[in-house]
Amino acid sequence: MVELDIDKINKTPLYFVIGKERSGTTLLQVMLNNHSNVLAPPESRFIIMLYLKYGKKQNWTVKDITTFCDELYVEKIFVNFWNIPKEELHDSLVSVKEKLSYPLVCKIVFQHFDKTGKDIKIYMDKNPLYYRFLPELKEIFPQAKFIHIVRDYRGNILSHKRIVRIKFSIADMAYRWMRVNKHIESVKSKSPAQWFSLTYESLVQDPEGIMKQVCSFLDIPFEQNMIEGHNEKLFPSFYKKKDEHEFNRFHKKVFEPVSTSYVDEWKDKMSVEEQEAAEFVAGDYAYKTYGYKKDIDKKDFRISGLQMIVVKIKYAFINKYFYVLLKHRGVYLFHRAYLKYVVNFFYKR
Repeated sequence: MVELDIDKINKTPLYFVIGKERSGTTLLQVMLNNHSNVLAPPESRFIIMLYLKYGKKQNWTVKDITTFCDELYVEKIFVNFWNIPKEELHDSLVSVKEKLSYPLVCKIVFQHFDKTGKDIKIYMDKNPLYYRFLPELKEIFPQAKFIHIVRDYRGNILSHKRIVRIKFSIADMAYRWMRVNKHIESVKSKSPAQWFSLTYESLVQDPEGIMKQVCSFLDIPFEQNMIEGHNEKLFPSFYKKKDEHEFNRFHKKVFEPVSTSYVDEWKDKMSVEEQEAAEFVAGDYAYKTYGYKKDIDKKDFRISGLQMIVVKIKYAFINKYFYVLLKHRGVYLFHRAYLKYVVNFFYKR
């Protein structure tokens, strides 16, 4: 059983990296985890997935803890990448059950990920799907800070095309990029002091300058090893899977040094028609909000009103699907088995 300093764990804040998937969230996560005072494990969804059932629970019993652990270890991402022995976590929670609250339980799970004996001053969580649950995250952790990373919508789309096998159109992906970031900006505007924003492009072009700003926001000193050799200090669970094709398809870049080589690759690897479609849907918002200039800006290009209605309906369906997915264990189990078939049904062209 791990010895727990409950008072220290309780006082340690849990913060979040937020951003559209394929925007550099994993790169930022592993850079943060290289700090001697930050623990930023591989992404998991358990905070939200188990919140509905356990978020308001007081007076935790052994049975509650056993059920919590059983449901926690259903998630494959957690099992495969956190490598926390279930019995060890269970026994630790039982040993302090009189003091437990849901936020503390979450932090204890994070604490068990640390195998190096860090002087942890911040727990950091990252999951792209968390953008839909910002009110819930703030309810659980009212003083949480959020780091929002944004990537040029065309680079984001190209990254999706490289790794996603589901049939999304350019309009679908551009619209999702816009809506996700609009939602985040809307929430951010209500408590701006709790947010720090950066772009993927600025991070890879000036990693030291940007990470110094991030550290200032987090009230921790900058450490050079956050940007030097981050690819040599990845999570052990990442290294164990780095040669697996499916894992490498998603995370190949984090094994490489920080580089600007992917910043403008969309200019060569996206067709003119694809760029036109992306700019038509998201170009005005991207320029106004983040300064991403249009490259084609073809005035007479149009996507029909009917096509845009279909795009919006599909976005609404997928958005709602993932919202329900993370709140209901049964939907999650269904998702694991049938996601590809369900989503492809709605995205067939």
